[in-house]
Amino acid sequence: MRHREIIQAGWAAAVILLIGAVQAKAQPIRVGAAVQREIYVGEPFQFQIQIDGYEQAGEVDLGPLDRFSPRSMGGQNQSSSMTTIINGQKSQSKTLRYVMVYQLTAPSAGSVLIPSLTVEVKGQKYTTNPITINVLKPGVTDKIGLEMGISQTDGYVGQPLVLMMTWYVGANLGSYNFNIPALRDAEHFVIEDMPAPPGVGGELIQMELYGEQITARQNEGVYQGNRCLEITFGKILIPIKPGTIQIGGASVICNVEVTSRSRSRNPMDDFFSGGLFSRREYERFSSSAPGITLDIKALPSEGRPADFSGLVGRYSIATTAGPVKVNVGDPITLTIMIGGELLRLVDMPNLAALPAMADNFKIPTSQSAPKVSGNRKIFTQTIRAIHDQVTEIPAIPLSYFDVDQGAYFTTYSEAIPLEVLATKVVTAGQALSAQVASQASEIEAVRTGIAANYEGPELLENTAFSPMAAMVRPGYIVLWTGPLGLLITSGLVQLMRRNSPGRQQARRKAHSGSQAIRRLKRIDSQSKSAAEEAADIMRRYVGARFNQTSQSLTARDCRVILSENRADEKIVDQFCELLERCEQSRFAGGLAENDSVDLREIKEAVKVLDKQLKS
Repeated sequence: MRHREIIQAGWAAAVILLIGAVQAKAQPIRVGAAVQREIYVGEPFQFQIQIDGYEQAGEVDLGPLDRFSPRSMGGQNQSSSMTTIINGQKSQSKTLRYVMVYQLTAPSAGSVLIPSLTVEVKGQKYTTNPITINVLKPGVTDKIGLEMGISQTDGYVGQPLVLMMTWYVGANLGSYNFNIPALRDAEHFVIEDMPAPPGVGGELIQMELYGEQITARQNEGVYQGNRCLEITFGKILIPIKPGTIQIGGASVICNVEVTSRSRSRNPMDDFFSGGLFSRREYERFSSSAPGITLDIKALPSEGRPADFSGLVGRYSIATTAGPVKVNVGDPITLTIMIGGELLRLVDMPNLAALPAMADNFKIPTSQSAPKVSGNRKIFTQTIRAIHDQVTEIPAIPLSYFDVDQGAYFTTYSEAIPLEVLATKVVTAGQALSAQVASQASEIEAVRTGIAANYEGPELLENTAFSPMAAMVRPGYIVLWTGPLGLLITSGLVQLMRRNSPGRQQARRKAHSGSQAIRRLKRIDSQSKSAAEEAADIMRRYVGARFNQTSQSLTARDCRVILSENRADEKIVDQFCELLERCEQSRFAGGLAENDSVDLREIKEAVKVLDKQLKS
């Protein structure tokens, strides 16, 4: 029996040594690619590059993916460890993995090949597997429509052009995705945000476009004879090269509600059986707008001012200064206000290049950041007169190209009168007089101090013990303030520990679910803003739970975050579909009487998700 135990122990030791030998061997590096299962034309989809055997991102050549408009979505270290115990002997193994995520857009329907990519890892080059995807073409419906227009089809390099989109929504929507090629054409345009779309009336709303929040204008309208919501938004395109530029057609893909079915009498049955979402059926539809051809001309070289900085349009300049009565070397605050069409391209005029400024003023190289107020950009600069012959701050020029006139113009600010006084000079006699006065003051102080040598009974000090007097003596102060100081210090340390960022984050995480439920209970379900309030609470819950900025989260972001933290897929789908419905409710205003937000379903979704994450 003893002999058998010895043999078994020997086999166990051999197995442990074998496992250790396998673990000691470096994990080979392998690189592969994968995509999601359902892809539609013009709709972004995820493309993943998985690196096994390494836990950092590699260098990827995305050139072969140009037609798919690739955009990096970051990456994640998905390495994992495993501990094995055999006969009391513990061993550990680690699997290394890093996943890089990109967003692609399918350019056409049918069978489309995603080619192999070259990925460099630790100085070695690897090749991903090619993938053939089946790209579907969504159906067409009169419930949605899309139009695209531009402020003008001919212009100059540097001239701001307004690209406007009009989106007609005549049904309740689920998710939506836009494909606007012009907004990704960095070869021909600089893309700028538009503070608010032109027009009057309606309501300004926030909507998502390419992962960012933009401002849109929502009005009531009519599309193909049906009442709908008319949503307009846009961007500013600034051409950066001359020639004929083709703006590709735009499209939008939406999940459009086609039927509604009544829910179960028991809401809990609906929620856990999937009935919560089966009562609404959606189908994928798309609408597209044709492309636009632009004729962009180069700016003429004839008549171009030397100080021309590239401003195209119409601009103005004005200045103020203060104080205007100063001594030589005193600071003067010069404020320069430039008005125009596209203020982001406006820079501070180069004051040092103006002889009238450089010869009469000291101009620091540093300056404060500009501010935008209305249709003006405001710069502030401190200058100092260098002699008393300065009589004014000269007019400051601003050059621009006027597209209507087809010529360059230079406008000037008004000159500002100054009164500059010579700096006061202090003579040697005045300086000596000031020293004598100072010495006399010191002598008077010494005379007063001699009185300390006088003697007499009236100068005797009362040394009897007094509790009140003892309270302020240095020795007694140490005795009674020492313990008190220790007590206060201890309290402060405990308070700081309790309020440390780590503990605050942990408390927010622990109580995020209960706080979300309380906030949801306070929402008035009949309020027009109930859906937006509920969506904000759901985003804040995910932000607090995973230390994210809630304002920038979308339903898609929440789905990615929850999936990455291994939340149950079915629960994540229920939570995120509810969030999508709340986010999209603004596009269904007045279109369906039964489209109110059910706060009970949302509260139950938060409860279930929070319980699952804590388990």
